[in-house]
Amino acid sequence: MKLLPTKLLFFLFFVSTISAQNLYESGYFIDNNNNRKECLIKRVPWKNNPTEFEWKRTISSNSKTENIENIKEFGVGQDYIFKRYIMEFDLRGDDVANSTKSENPRLRIRKVFLRVILQSEASLFLYSENGVNRFFYTARNVAYPELLVYKTYYVPDLKKKVGKKVIPKSNTQFKEQLQQHINCGNQDVEDVTHTIRDLKKYFIDYNHCKGAKIKYTVKKKINQTKIGLIGSLDFVSFSHPSEFNVSQTILYDDVMAPKFGFYLETFIPFYKVDLSFFLESTYRSFSTTQSNAFGPTEPAKIDFKSINVALAPRFHIYLSSNFEVFFEGGLSIDNDLGTKSVFNDNIEKVTVDYFYGGGFGVGRFKLGYRIYTDKNIAKSDKLSVTLSNSELTTSSLYLSVNLSKHNRK
Repeated sequence: MKLLPTKLLFFLFFVSTISAQNLYESGYFIDNNNNRKECLIKRVPWKNNPTEFEWKRTISSNSKTENIENIKEFGVGQDYIFKRYIMEFDLRGDDVANSTKSENPRLRIRKVFLRVILQSEASLFLYSENGVNRFFYTARNVAYPELLVYKTYYVPDLKKKVGKKVIPKSNTQFKEQLQQHINCGNQDVEDVTHTIRDLKKYFIDYNHCKGAKIKYTVKKKINQTKIGLIGSLDFVSFSHPSEFNVSQTILYDDVMAPKFGFYLETFIPFYKVDLSFFLESTYRSFSTTQSNAFGPTEPAKIDFKSINVALAPRFHIYLSSNFEVFFEGGLSIDNDLGTKSVFNDNIEKVTVDYFYGGGFGVGRFKLGYRIYTDKNIAKSDKLSVTLSNSELTTSSLYLSVNLSKHNRK
């Protein structure tokens, strides 16, 4: 039985991880006839720009595949928007080992899905393949995306023996393009590097300067810490062996006990699944009376009071930008606040058990259910055979509300 919590937690996390590998997220696509279809799209780690994608009508329907020949645009959740274009660009590597002596790119025409990095009056696009990034832009006078020219090349080091040493160089024509077409308020282009971070910031500054609304931008996932309130209804049962006859079990009435408090939750985002760790502190109390009194003796009674602290990881799987399912499991610690019972002197000051569960969240709210492992809350030197075998069993239905700004990115 002692191994049960660990086995259950490993199983829970294994199931959630496997589920995440086949995660379909809310999305859409637009076909060649400009028909837009809302659907669920399989989210995969697109390190290279895709040429096809899998989608479903509903979570239970069969998957289908669409490709770049039939689709003009598609989007997945809040993280990906791809648009189809026929572009001309060079994919020579951005390191010296894969470069050439030519300063000019060797352009090649390709039909590709460009990823939208920022959409506004001036928009930024990205194409990635095998670690090589190429950026494109549109502006007020540039309706179709144009390549922001960048190329790594090399020249021989004449100070060394021929063929033994080269000097890396970069064609940074993209800075001239920015200066000419995407510049507001004398923006400085000299320090802009050919990276998504610098170019996105530059385009954001430009659009803000122009007073243009930013319709969409890729947001970097960052660690977040949230604070919130939690209230729950605990379903509690309690029993222990009889002090006078160890073969008899003293049973108490099952009770429903309110519990309330606050929590802190820190997010560590990953691809597909967000992982968080939460610390929860709640006050709980309940009172229950023996239900199977033997003979004329007065029924036993217990008034339980404690501060409960829970610490656990939680896996979040987002089915849309505003809806999630989650799985959790961890450690629960009760700190006694003066529980009264027939064995007052034998109450453990600190007791530990484990829990596992899950639920779903909508916006700021989460509704979840937990099952706790049985635990002994009493100790006894004189009656070690009886009261030390008490058994407190709990399950819990809870509702929590996030008081921080609701933003999972």
